[in-house]
Amino acid sequence: MNSSLMLKTIPVIKEGNLSFDEFALATGLGKKASMELIKFLAKSEIGTIDSGSVKFDQLDKMRAAMLAIQMGVDIEDISKMLDWRDFEMLATNILHACGYTAYHGLRLKKPRAEIDVVGIKDGMALLIDCKHWKRSSPSELNRFALMQIERAKAFVRANEGKVRFAIPAILTLHLESITFADDVPVIPIIKLRSFLNEMHGYLNEIRKITPHI
Repeated sequence: MNSSLMLKTIPVIKEGNLSFDEFALATGLGKKASMELIKFLAKSEIGTIDSGSVKFDQLDKMRAAMLAIQMGVDIEDISKMLDWRDFEMLATNILHACGYTAYHGLRLKKPRAEIDVVGIKDGMALLIDCKHWKRSSPSELNRFALMQIERAKAFVRANEGKVRFAIPAILTLHLESITFADDVPVIPIIKLRSFLNEMHGYLNEIRKITPHI
């Protein structure tokens, strides 16, 4: 499959059903090429084919974006087609699949702050700041990390007795491997599942916020 076709596909994917003709018209492809693309997406677990139409769910747009990244499509081009809802919902879904109680858009009152995605498991809270729209310099990542540390402190104070500790983290489209900024893990979305599965191997390297910090 030609990776450039994914750029035509991502904006078309919305929750609900599209007939094959509607999909072809929206992507600007001929019927044969669009049908091959639909089959390729379905084989990649993006959308399901059902009697003359393709049905997408609310996570398929982000799944298509991740597939496009793996196929070598320019990440900047992809990020322009996504919004914060796509990113946060996929992260929340991955956390759920890994056994976390997860939700997004948590608002704190004192101080006023919002945490993009929260996952809680075994008394540990993973607090994720989603940065999907641009590449970030090391100095920017450090600034984002410090801001997330402060949010984590506020979260722990607000939930004292409910969690043992919190881990501030940053999630991004743009990296190929997990890195750290001020001991805060910076995780590519395509590595989030493996990070969660290997979390205990990272605990000595990453910043943990406890009620006493």
